[in-house]
Amino acid sequence: MGKDDVVRPEFITELLKVEQVIGENAAQTSVIREITLPGRIRKITDVDATIRNVTAKVIENKVIVEGIIHKQIFFVDDDTGQLKEQTVPDEKFVHFVDVPGAMPGMNVQVHTRIEFVGHEFIREVERDRETFSVFRQTVVLEIFAKVTESLQLEVVVDVRGIDPKHITRELLKVESVIGEGASQATVLADVRFPREARKIKKIDTEVRNIKVRVIENKVVVEAVLHKQIFFVAREDDVVYEVSVDEPFTHFVDIPGAFPGANVQVYPRVEFVNVVIDPYDRRFGRQTAVIDIFVKVTETVQVEVVTDIRGVKATKELLKVSQVVGEGTKQHKIVADLMAPFPARKIAGPPDVRFQDITTRVIENKVLIEGTLVKQIFFVRQDFDDVHEFEVREPFTLFVDIPGARPGHVVQAYPRVEFVDLEIDTYDRRRIRQVVVIEVFVKVTEFVQLEVVVKLLLDDVVVEPKPGLTVYVVQKGDTLFLIARRFGTTVGAILKVNPEIKDPNLIFPGQKILIPAAPKG
Repeated sequence: MGKDDVVRPEFITELLKVEQVIGENAAQTSVIREITLPGRIRKITDVDATIRNVTAKVIENKVIVEGIIHKQIFFVDDDTGQLKEQTVPDEKFVHFVDVPGAMPGMNVQVHTRIEFVGHEFIREVERDRETFSVFRQTVVLEIFAKVTESLQLEVVVDVRGIDPKHITRELLKVESVIGEGASQATVLADVRFPREARKIKKIDTEVRNIKVRVIENKVVVEAVLHKQIFFVAREDDVVYEVSVDEPFTHFVDIPGAFPGANVQVYPRVEFVNVVIDPYDRRFGRQTAVIDIFVKVTETVQVEVVTDIRGVKATKELLKVSQVVGEGTKQHKIVADLMAPFPARKIAGPPDVRFQDITTRVIENKVLIEGTLVKQIFFVRQDFDDVHEFEVREPFTLFVDIPGARPGHVVQAYPRVEFVDLEIDTYDRRRIRQVVVIEVFVKVTEFVQLEVVVKLLLDDVVVEPKPGLTVYVVQKGDTLFLIARRFGTTVGAILKVNPEIKDPNLIFPGQKILIPAAPKG
């Protein structure tokens, strides 16, 4: 056999579209200011604090994070002993998180959490013959920022013609980006004021109860636009407030999306306005514009070649968040609730939200703690008017994630699956509650790995075998579904995989060649 007859190795590549991790960091910041509460205060009993309107901007080596802290303070009046509530003015915060290597135009994910709220009494003041109490308030925020860059990288996944003992492989389980896009939803609605309105003073908005569903090439987003409208009454020029919830549904086109893919949704209220009806000032017409950004990914297992002993190779450093595992757990909360008045009936579904969600990874498990907050609306038995009361229920649950270890990164997504409220026929203040919550958990770890992208034999680059992708069969796959996803046919897949004798018999973990453009 002459020199020209030497069989050169051939290798197969796969195109990975992943989020290359540039860096991540957590920082704490304190927001300190003086607040004034009416009357003499015996003690502050509770603070309901939320972070709203968080935005992030990447500059060189840093992430600028801005947001609003919204607080309701519950306190005991020293003169009357009554429990009162005061919504204090929103507080804006701006903080820089150092992320070396970050550059404008890169992607950023930000998670904020209120770690501590404290109040220190300073003094009492008299204004217009009324007493007010002044406190120094400290809010401690934890801000986590992760900067990534969308990367397309052709990696070597299989080599033929070289002894397998000389090939080193690593299994990657990463998020392959299918697509991302933004779309605007317009929510129009009529608003009814409890009294005639002269003008609108302020509108606070929040998108709640977000549910997403992926269908072929689209993402369906269902949510509720919650608004607090502060208006000046025509009769007395006093500022009043009315809360309005408006469900909406919107579609975002994501070519390549398919049922079962992972999805992240980031809604942002861009514009909101309420125009008072000049003929009936108890009514207003609302227009809200919500920008909805969606990213769809697929968890892909890829065995990549990291080294070939005795062969020169070109390598690239891959820095990704590798998926350790994911899982879902349901949790039931059963309790007897006490309404402030006897109830005739429950007035519609409660308004539910989660607060103070914390996660902790222990060996092979994730511990999730949080508080389920419910506002329950009911019709009073004797007067037929609608009343409301709030219930806060702490919960703790574990989700099994084999391979999870302390130090791994956790993402937790809780949602309420079912709520049932039943009034006790003998004591109509007592309401029997059953709530089922579901928590989805994903655990990832940061991985830096050098992967082979090309081979060099006799200083000549060996080109990959064209038009083939190695795919690892996932649970629930069929050849028909795989072919449709890659834009090919079952016959074409069988042609390059002669070892598949029965097209109806494939199994999770099996590697097959796909004669189509690489996925992702």
